[in-house]
Amino acid sequence: MVEDLYYKGKVLEAQVLIETIEDKNEDLYYLGYQIYIKLDDLNNANKYLQKALELNENKYTDEGDQLGELINDLKNANKTLTSGFINEAIQESKILVNKYKNNSICYYRLGYAYKENKDYDNAIINFNKAKDLNPYNSTYQDEIRYISNIEMLKGKEYYDLKDYQMALEHFNKALEYDPVNSAAMFRIGNIYYAIKDYLKAVNILEEGLKINTTNYKVLYMVSKCYVALNETEKAFSFLDKTIEVKPDYLNAYFEKAKLYKSQSDIDMAIKHLTDIINIDDSYYRAYELLIDIEVSRNDLNQAITYGNKALLASPTAYTILGRMAAVYNEKGSYEKARDNAKLSLKSKKNYAPALFELGISEMNLCNKIAAKDAFNKCKRDRNYRRTASDYLKPDNFDYYTKHCN
Repeated sequence: MVEDLYYKGKVLEAQVLIETIEDKNEDLYYLGYQIYIKLDDLNNANKYLQKALELNENKYTDEGDQLGELINDLKNANKTLTSGFINEAIQESKILVNKYKNNSICYYRLGYAYKENKDYDNAIINFNKAKDLNPYNSTYQDEIRYISNIEMLKGKEYYDLKDYQMALEHFNKALEYDPVNSAAMFRIGNIYYAIKDYLKAVNILEEGLKINTTNYKVLYMVSKCYVALNETEKAFSFLDKTIEVKPDYLNAYFEKAKLYKSQSDIDMAIKHLTDIINIDDSYYRAYELLIDIEVSRNDLNQAITYGNKALLASPTAYTILGRMAAVYNEKGSYEKARDNAKLSLKSKKNYAPALFELGISEMNLCNKIAAKDAFNKCKRDRNYRRTASDYLKPDNFDYYTKHCN
């Protein structure tokens, strides 16, 4: 049974099974030696080979000598490295690689010496050679991932500084070192999304999902890419996958609501927004969209109802307060509009939408100086610059305040 597993390439299973057999014969000891050689566990390989030699000294003498020589050579090279003579250790390891051309441990030791010398390109070459020769030992892939993650950390530093070009170089290097590093793929995708190259973003993100299929944040990011690419069906599909993996991820429900709204399916949009609020009544973005929907339908009273519910859950939500100011201005309730705008600005100073609504309300309440002050502050925001400047033009301002004379 152990032999069948070994010859079928199920070396790890064979190793587990052989350890359970208490009464071993010569063949099993030799097989154990072969198994542990495959796993690059020279200590256990030597232990099993010595047991086989005790039972049949002549048959395994040559292999015993070869294993002893290999162990001794590796110890000498390791001693050089641990003594701090890295360049000398590299040269000794190169000799071992030439002497034991098909031994993965020798390539691993050479790769490790290169790693200690921070020559990561050559380290990766040798770790990959070791992995190719022996796919059963996870140490080699671990070393590859370790070096890949060094580049990941460098990339993250540049990403946090918004230096996307340098970040991309390091993330691509991480992926070059470890082509199955899904985290690197996801980071690269985030950069392409940030610079609005949505097609490249979605391509690399989906490659990562082939390796890690259950990362709900990546599934969500792919959906956002498809939204930007106007591929609505694919966007819905990935949002559904996101929710399947993480049913309580409210951002996915919110994105679906926005998509339904963009498709003019207002009932489904409201349903999803209501579902969000039922799960978490402090998710104020859902209220924002509900208010916007009701304003677009000219149902200002319902917009105010949603706004009041939002403020019960989050009394200082400045975006909600800003929207409430806009709704009250639309209704002609200028004092309430002013009060909500001021509360919004109390939570977030110089919030342009609230400044604009404050300008409108103060203007209609004939508080001309306060109105001009609000519009002047508001026009610092490029999105409101033109509109606020138009209100400040003397002829326009006089027209809108003619009721004050």
